[in-house]
Amino acid sequence: MRRLMALLGMLAGVSALALGQQSPFLPEETYNKLTNEISGDIAYDNLRSLVMYHAPSGESQGFVDEAQWVEARAKSYGLEDVKFISLPAWITSRHAVDQSWTLEGGELWLLEPRVVKLGDVRETPTSVADNSPTADVTADLVDVGEGTEESDYAGKDVSGKIVLAFGPPDKVKELACWTRGAVGIVSYHSTRTNPWTDHPDQIAWSHLNASKEGEKPVPPAFVISPRTGLELSREMGGRGPTHLFSDESGKGSSPPRFRVHLTVQSTVTRPGRQGLVEGFIRGSTYHDQAIVLTAHMQEEKTSANDDRSGCANLLEIARALEAQIRDGRLPRPKRDLRFWWTNKIGAEYEYFSEHPEERQRILADINEDMVGARQSLGGRVQHVSRTPYSRWSFLNDVVESIVTSLVEGNNGYIASWQNHNAAPYSRPIFAHLGSREPYHAEMVHYFDSTDHLVFNEGGIGIPGVTFTNWPDEYIHSSDDDLWQIDRTQLQRNAVAVAASALYLANLTEAEAPTLMAVMAGEARERLSHDLAVGLSRLAQTASTTGRSPAQAGAEKAAAFEDAMNLLGQAELREVAGFESLRRFIGPNMQTLLESLTQDLKLTELNHRKRIEEWYRALGGARSTASLSDKERALAAQVPKNAGALGEYLRRREQIEGPKGLHPLMKFEALNYADGRRSILDIYHAVRAESLSAGEWYYGTVKLEDVEALFKAAEQEKAVEITSK
Repeated sequence: MRRLMALLGMLAGVSALALGQQSPFLPEETYNKLTNEISGDIAYDNLRSLVMYHAPSGESQGFVDEAQWVEARAKSYGLEDVKFISLPAWITSRHAVDQSWTLEGGELWLLEPRVVKLGDVRETPTSVADNSPTADVTADLVDVGEGTEESDYAGKDVSGKIVLAFGPPDKVKELACWTRGAVGIVSYHSTRTNPWTDHPDQIAWSHLNASKEGEKPVPPAFVISPRTGLELSREMGGRGPTHLFSDESGKGSSPPRFRVHLTVQSTVTRPGRQGLVEGFIRGSTYHDQAIVLTAHMQEEKTSANDDRSGCANLLEIARALEAQIRDGRLPRPKRDLRFWWTNKIGAEYEYFSEHPEERQRILADINEDMVGARQSLGGRVQHVSRTPYSRWSFLNDVVESIVTSLVEGNNGYIASWQNHNAAPYSRPIFAHLGSREPYHAEMVHYFDSTDHLVFNEGGIGIPGVTFTNWPDEYIHSSDDDLWQIDRTQLQRNAVAVAASALYLANLTEAEAPTLMAVMAGEARERLSHDLAVGLSRLAQTASTTGRSPAQAGAEKAAAFEDAMNLLGQAELREVAGFESLRRFIGPNMQTLLESLTQDLKLTELNHRKRIEEWYRALGGARSTASLSDKERALAAQVPKNAGALGEYLRRREQIEGPKGLHPLMKFEALNYADGRRSILDIYHAVRAESLSAGEWYYGTVKLEDVEALFKAAEQEKAVEITSK
């Protein structure tokens, strides 16, 4: 009873904070200090410098120059032990090309039928595809359409000529240059959804794979906008401009000769090198439980949102926290804050491969990648990922609580206005020169594609989340520039990340009861969500129209098993979240933690009864399910990671696996290979995760696909499978 009353008291305190539109993890005093010091305008000023570096890879000279600038800036802000950590390039295959490529210049001129400069690296550095060699070529231009099918070259002689194409440059390279002798490519390829109508003037950041040993050399590829490419294609086909007063009299006449002059200046050095800039705010007490904040410098020039916005925000968080610690406004955090400006993903993989002991010295990662978008352009939303279910942690509830409080304070609500709160927003965060737009941020299920994924790897085992806006039709193009950055969104995201990091850095047993109370409430909500998913799947089997009784019964039984599995996996997930908190609490709180985990198990049992009631009410036969021969065999096979960490991570990259399994479910399945779970256990875990998030999100997980994945992993020597 005393434990129950203590928990109720904690929940009452949390509820009181919620009434004040505050997160219990962001006290009013800390909120005021952070919002008054962190500046989106200062972050934007640093962004002005960062976008001047063309660093398409972490091995380029532009990356090195940018890293030196960040290192100097971090030192000027007072971070300790700031240094550039040089690392080998992250190479996962013996066939990969280990080199550094740096772009120095390039132009494209149309010489005939008139003289026009079509592009210049000094104007748009994305005008030259990565890994294009130094070249100085004058040749006829031949339009090959998409350039990715044999039929695109029918009746066309491209030998010794330059091709105009809108297909992926690597495929055009193979068919036009390697197969038919073309000497260069003018590309108007784009990855946009509808580039010719929505983004006709973007110049895409394009890439050619470097040639492996025995392959023909890479040709030079110059990139122009879809509009310019389409206009050239029309004119080369003898079709003039189209408008109200177009002259059609010349249509069908023989088109003139088109001739271009393409130049590229680039350098290649081998082997490739990469690295990261590291700096610290040293904690007062613990130096083996660091909070790492990450962002990556490696991007094309002008790439303001992806991810120079994250890099600028890391600098601003460092400046604001260090300034307040120095003058006494903020106490020094108890744990180290480590700031990493990286080569995206590759630097972290190589770092942990070389320093596997560092895994035990890091508590969590918070990543910022694309945090400055003016959200009204393209309908962008600031997505904040949760950790994958395999890495479930109290980190999720801390970040979600803080982000939710900022969202509610920076959106307008009719009832809030009627309650005489400030308008348009009740707790606004505005940069002086930023917009007054609302803060559209949303917690979402795990996704990868940026630096936090490395921390969440099963072999590394550190929970990590990311702030990443999406969708984004400006990314990786000449349009990702300062004009579409909002200082206000920079500031809001910086406050959210700084607040989360500070809470984690100061977490002690004194803060644990409040955190446990929030986690208990959120865990119940998530369990109820998974119950609802299971019941919904059962309800969908109620109709037998168009199905035989046997088929309907089998579908009902399968839905019942899914619903039960969802609950079982949900309980395991939430208990794992509470277990992630255990290291921070003393004996008194241990008893309460045990009570909460037991309560979760009771809740799960109660939900199971509801599912059984539904199943019987819908005509389901009493379940006598037994394992199939296949399931029994997989229940006896237990995979675990093979080799040293670096060996495992490199081999893991070579696993192809079944194409029907979503890449993130492949990631999760391998994360669960811990030497304890069987392949059947792992299947149950990832199937439940896909159903909990929604099969529209993670796809459908099938037992045969999980089995095939581990066969492929064993063949690559990434895992060892033992029998039990």
